[in-house]
Amino acid sequence: MNSSASLRSCLALGSLLLLLEQVLGAPQALAGNTPNQEVCLLPPEEGPCRALIPRWYYNRYTQTCQEFTYGGCEGNANNFRSLESCEKSCWMIRKVPKICRLEADPGPCRGYLKRYFFNLTSMKCEKFIYGGCYGNDNNFQDEDSCVDYCLPQKTDPSLCYSPKDEGLCSSSVTRYYYNSKSQSCEEFSYTGCGGNANNFVNKKDCYSICKKGKIFIFTV
Repeated sequence: MNSSASLRSCLALGSLLLLLEQVLGAPQALAGNTPNQEVCLLPPEEGPCRALIPRWYYNRYTQTCQEFTYGGCEGNANNFRSLESCEKSCWMIRKVPKICRLEADPGPCRGYLKRYFFNLTSMKCEKFIYGGCYGNDNNFQDEDSCVDYCLPQKTDPSLCYSPKDEGLCSSSVTRYYYNSKSQSCEEFSYTGCGGNANNFVNKKDCYSICKKGKIFIFTV
């Protein structure tokens, strides 16, 4: 097959994959579930096919959503159709200082020093063996030093301080909002449109976000 025929075949395959992708969706869309933290921490994966589909993934190292080119098949679930979809799905990923996002690096030397590094996947400080030279700054003498530096102070997300807002429509849907004055999740009637983000389907979700499962905020 000559180069022109090969090019035409590749273009045809790319067009077919793009059409199939639009019908079937990406791996994340096929799953039909809101991605959890593990999904957002996966590396970007273009897949083996050759379509050129603009997609977004959550970059665990920059801690932002970034664009990449998806091939149209396989890949993984860290694959979103839009920036908004990526940010909505991964906004709860804890923010940590830059050096804490680095992989553990023992360095080229042959020492045997017990050290700690911050594991971005487990969000914990874990032991590793340091060789004694080079490596990187994600390297702490003890666990307490690692925790103090890499796990910022907890704060409530700002949405939990928004006032109750019933919305603009005429339906009556039972929802819950976090009352920052009483520090409790309370029932209210949502009209079905408008309103704000302090609006939860059930009390468990409300408490999970605004009371128990507080979000880590770190300003770089």
